[in-house]
Formats: sequence, C-alpha cells, structure tokens
Amino acid sequence: MEAIKIDTPLHYSIAVKEFISDTPNANCIIIASATGVKQNYYSNFAKFLSNNHYSVYTFDYGGIGQSKPTPLSKFSTTASNWAQNDFESVVQYVKNKNPKSKLFIITHSIGGQLIGLVPSNNLFDGVIMVASQSGSWIHWKGFDRIKMQLLWYLGIPIITNLFNYFPSKRVSGMEDLPKGMVLEWAKWCRNPNYQFDYIKDAHENYNRINCNIVSYSIENDFYAPVAAIDWIIAQFKNAKTTRIHLTAKEFSVKNIGHFGVFKTNFKETIWQLFLQDLKKFEIS
Repeated sequence: MEAIKIDTPLHYSIAVKEFISDTPNANCIIIASATGVKQNYYSNFAKFLSNNHYSVYTFDYGGIGQSKPTPLSKFSTTASNWAQNDFESVVQYVKNKNPKSKLFIITHSIGGQLIGLVPSNNLFDGVIMVASQSGSWIHWKGFDRIKMQLLWYLGIPIITNLFNYFPSKRVSGMEDLPKGMVLEWAKWCRNPNYQFDYIKDAHENYNRINCNIVSYSIENDFYAPVAAIDWIIAQFKNAKTTRIHLTAKEFSVKNIGHFGVFKTNFKETIWQLFLQDLKKFEIS
C-alpha cells in the first residue's frame, strides 16, 4: 500500500491510498467512502480486492481524515465539490495511471449519491452501491422520519453555524464535517427530489452512467431504508441496474448494519458476492 496526495482544481489536496495488484494491467477499483468515514475503514477490504487481482484506490474527501486541513472551521468545500472536484480528481488520476484498465466503483452510502455528479462518470465500467441512498427524510417512517426532519431542519443548521463546522465526533462518533459540505447536504435532504432541484443538469449527469450497477440494501439499516435506496437507483435511467437485499439470517449473524459489510467477518460471504459482481462487470 502506498499513501499519496493528489492536487485538485480547487487547490486543496486529496489523500489517496493505492493497493496495487501484482497482476499486470489489473482492472481498477475506486472505493467511495460514506459520510464522515475515513478511507482507513476500507483498508482490509481494499487489500482483499488487491489480492484478488484488482488495483484498488481509496481516498478521503476534502475535510476528512488525511484530507483535513487545520482548523476545519476555516476550510471551505461543499457536497457538490466532493463529487465534482474530489471524486473527479481521483477518477482522472486512476485513469491516467491505468489507461488500458477497466474502472469499477464501489460506493458506500453518500458515495453512491455522488457518482451521478462526477463529471467523468461515463468512464465507469461497473458500479457496486452498498447502502447508497437518497437522504431525503420522506423515505423514513414513523418516529424515524421525525428524527431525520429534526436533523436536517434544526440539528445540522444550528450546530454547524454555531461551530462553523459540524462536530460529528461529539454527536455520532464519525469524522467532523466541513460547514459548506454539511449545509448543502442537509439542503438536499430536506427536499423530496434530493439533489435534482439544486444541481444544474443533474439528470443529464446521472444519465451518462450506462454501465451495470448492482445496488445492495441491508436489513434494518436505519441510515439507508429500502425506499431510499430504491429511489436513488431509479435515477440512473441509462444504467443496467440490479437490486439485492441482504438479511442477517442468510449470513448466520444477528445484524449486519450500515457499516458492517466492510468488516472482515464477511470476507468469506458478502465480499465474495462483490467479487462475483466484479467478474460479471469484466465480461459485460
């Protein structure tokens, strides 16, 4: 594994880790993290994929992990920038380094919300979306819906403007989030139509993706209910989409959870499903 920094058009650097396969001209995978999750969380999974003949790249969005400036309260970026600047810069880096290789994307949570906004997403040769959803509160039910409304309408705006960033570590244990990013994300999540009423040409951008997409939902996942996942996958009008729902019972565990899929106890089960998806992408 090698850790590097790549420059971006917005003049801040993105931290990238490369897990290069020994296989000549190996196909490539970019792992797009969940909100407030450092790339290190996916390292074991990335090593597993590298050992299975893929060159894998993880990265921290601007303001997260090794891409975090000091102090965060002085750093300016947005959720849109995470897609159009950060993610895009990683795509360009990987494609320039591996021009003959296919490029596959594995997203977790917000990573799948961002791929439709990545300018070069027409270069994707296959996408696996894990618990990637719309964040709009309309997809939650009952008291959970009220909790999401309180978060998007009150919690995030008030706390973020108080600290000039969102102190997620104190609230949820996740990484702190840049002010511009979390406020734009909350604005999307207050809207039933999510990003599409705010991002110019969003539908056209989503429609550039015409590869196979496999979208996974997880039983009892508070952060990504099935309705929210179904909604986002339906926005990729030109992709060939497949939906798979994972339950704890089929893997003989009590719970999987929003973050559990990438833990090593699923190396011989769920990770093998992902490998099967990747092999299908290679021949499609």
